[in-house]
Amino acid sequence: MTDYWFDKLREITPEEKLILEGKDTVQWDLYTEKNNYVIESSKFMPSQDEDILVRRHTRFIDFPLHRHDYVEIFHVLSGSVTQIVNGDEITIHTGELLLLNQKAEHSIKACGENDLAMNFLIRPVYFQTILESIGTNNMLAEFMLNTLKEENSVNQYLYFKLSDNRCIQNLLQNAYDLLFNKPQNWHTLSEHTFSLLFTHILSNAENLLIYQENEQLNVLMLAVRRYIMDYYNTGTLNELADHTGYTPASLSRLIKKMSGFTFKQLQTAQRMEIITNQLRNSSLPINEIAIAAGYENLSFFYKQFQKFYHMTPNDYRKNIDK
Repeated sequence: MTDYWFDKLREITPEEKLILEGKDTVQWDLYTEKNNYVIESSKFMPSQDEDILVRRHTRFIDFPLHRHDYVEIFHVLSGSVTQIVNGDEITIHTGELLLLNQKAEHSIKACGENDLAMNFLIRPVYFQTILESIGTNNMLAEFMLNTLKEENSVNQYLYFKLSDNRCIQNLLQNAYDLLFNKPQNWHTLSEHTFSLLFTHILSNAENLLIYQENEQLNVLMLAVRRYIMDYYNTGTLNELADHTGYTPASLSRLIKKMSGFTFKQLQTAQRMEIITNQLRNSSLPINEIAIAAGYENLSFFYKQFQKFYHMTPNDYRKNIDK
């Protein structure tokens, strides 16, 4: 963050001025027209064509329990901010990131003048292009896919300790510059920036990620993902349950709760990622690729592929060659 922008962000806003003068409640009319404590994206992005915006978090006042109709990425620039998310108290320090989907409920404790935090407000549609870059079988992809569900999405947040990662902090700096200055093609550039950002986060995920529930479940989900990546073609829920010490039924419930998807859906997503990579980068026959990925029933494979990509595998390969 350049000194100019940093100094601008430290300035007292009109909302903060009222708080410092004695107003002791959040001005909810700035955030929503409803009475259910759901902050509305339309308050900050009135046009439906807008899908991403950045604004500084308001200091000096407690924000009561609320959620959003958009995805929030909360990044602390300086100091620290304490939030209570789904009942978990988290103190987010300089450089750290908190991602909240539309169902995550959180409150925020009042922070001081030197505690500067930024909110990226993101409508779910923004993630569609990014998903093509980062693949489908990882924590961030599951988070994004979950945000795109209109129904049956699960309450979810992700917390990343990334203060010492200079590359990630530089990418966040680039995102701020693009969203503040809006140069030509800024939207496309921002998508590329966030794709790189999430790719770098994933490369550090095992050491830096704290997931929704607790450390034990975080370790379990990492084991689930490793298993699916290694055995996407032959793995079964029963075998994975044997490896992890859970019954198949309890493991199935935990996977669904933590990711929003079933074991079979995660496995299918990994298979499709392998298959499309082969379609793009090899001349192997389609049936051979499908069988190697675990599809013995080729008729079922073609139906699955059509459901995922709204085209046949042959059309997918032809479109890549154009």
